[in-house]
Amino acid sequence: MGAFRDAYAEFQKANAEVLGISIDPWPSAGIFAKSLKLPFPMLSDWPQNEVIKAYDVWNPERYTARRTTFVVDKQGIIRGVIESDTDMTIHARESLRIVQELEGAR
Repeated sequence: MGAFRDAYAEFQKANAEVLGISIDPWPSAGIFAKSLKLPFPMLSDWPQNEVIKAYDVWNPERYTARRTTFVVDKQGIIRGVIESDTDMTIHARESLRIVQELEGAR
């Protein structure tokens, strides 16, 4: 999430909004967001995990979600999916590339 924080100004320049979603209860997600000084909302999908189930990233056996980033355009169409459990900088870098391409296509 720190990579998204660090690139947040570039996302804003591309007219993109960043949202984080956690399976942790909102107090934990809020503490996490505050500790990283995130400039964007960190939402909680706890306890029903409806969002992560809808986006098919839920792993019920481990009670976790795959680390997945979705780039969704203004019409609600998924334009990119980035998955990496080990390197979150890939998520921010690829998401930014996609939103900049989308903004350039306008």
